[in-house]
Amino acid sequence: MLAQRPVALVEKCFDRYVEFLCRLCSFETKAYYKDEIDRMVDYIAEFARGEGFTVTRIPFENCGDFLTIEINENAEKGGVLLAHMDTVHEKGAFGDTPVTVHADRIVGPGTIDCKGGIAVAMLAMKALLDSGYDRHLRLLLTSDEEISNKLGGAKERAFFSEKVVGFPWALNCEVAENNEVVISRKGIIKYRVDIRGVSGHSGIHYFSCSNPVLEAAKKIVDLQNKSEEGGITYSCNIVNGGVLENIIPDTCSFSVDIRVPTQEHMRIAQEEIRKTVEKSFVSGTSATLTKLSERPPMEKNDRTQELFNRLQSVSQAYGLGELTAVESGGGSDSCYTQQAGVTSICGLGPCGEFCHTNREYVLTETIARRAKLLAAFFVEEGKQ
Repeated sequence: MLAQRPVALVEKCFDRYVEFLCRLCSFETKAYYKDEIDRMVDYIAEFARGEGFTVTRIPFENCGDFLTIEINENAEKGGVLLAHMDTVHEKGAFGDTPVTVHADRIVGPGTIDCKGGIAVAMLAMKALLDSGYDRHLRLLLTSDEEISNKLGGAKERAFFSEKVVGFPWALNCEVAENNEVVISRKGIIKYRVDIRGVSGHSGIHYFSCSNPVLEAAKKIVDLQNKSEEGGITYSCNIVNGGVLENIIPDTCSFSVDIRVPTQEHMRIAQEEIRKTVEKSFVSGTSATLTKLSERPPMEKNDRTQELFNRLQSVSQAYGLGELTAVESGGGSDSCYTQQAGVTSICGLGPCGEFCHTNREYVLTETIARRAKLLAAFFVEEGKQ
């Protein structure tokens, strides 16, 4: 098989990329920490240039800078890879030493979501480069994926559209579990609901006040009762209201995280939340709705299924295990590459568990396994 050489080269480079991942995870890069992300961007850019890659840095004002990392940039287009550099974790969430290395795993912020994906993508690209692979591959690294790209704004959406033009497909090296590959992802809409009521003493004025906290509770129950497994879900996870136990407040607010499987569901969800916000369950209260961010779904279609089938064939042919196609409730940047007309699938990063918690870990051997899968896939696709 022509891909055997880059697959073997993955093993040769593996230890260096494990060290690279540990260094990446030592940067604590919650999406809002631009200075820390930019320090990590400095490190990635220096490392990538040392590996022989072409690196371009794209400055952003409100979020960390982006990177494109490429090989054979003047050759026929082979494919786009994606990963993101930000995490959800506050500084110190994993203790004074963020990264802990065990015999079979690495624990730390971003080990699978999604710094492990950066290591997998670059390891595969290095093996291909050293093997003489002759097509253009481009890796896109972004910095505010975890907050639905709201800091990058229109410039970020244009970045995805521009950087995938002419490529046949895009593979996102996001978190994976148990050799899964994600063939569809839900879209996300985030709102804040602000409620006004009538304040007063909780004993003396109880019946003459309008409690916005009670109104929030009723709206939250109304929204979450509309959730359907496999369909639209409404998750209300942050509530702010009240100052003292004996004062009925005059304001309360709560967040809503809506997940939708299709564009049509996105339209329905926006109409349903509008109905809930406009309805007053507690007399004397009123509410307003503010959209915080929006990310479209990555919908399953015949092209995504066919791309998965080709990955499955390569994985089986090279002894890399049986892949499982899954449909995820989590969103990712793959929605933008799909919107740009490029066939996209996700979840090609290393395997592990507990992303978005301080127990997050990557199974170390899967870094090499996933890099081998990507390297073999690129070579096999090059034969077409």
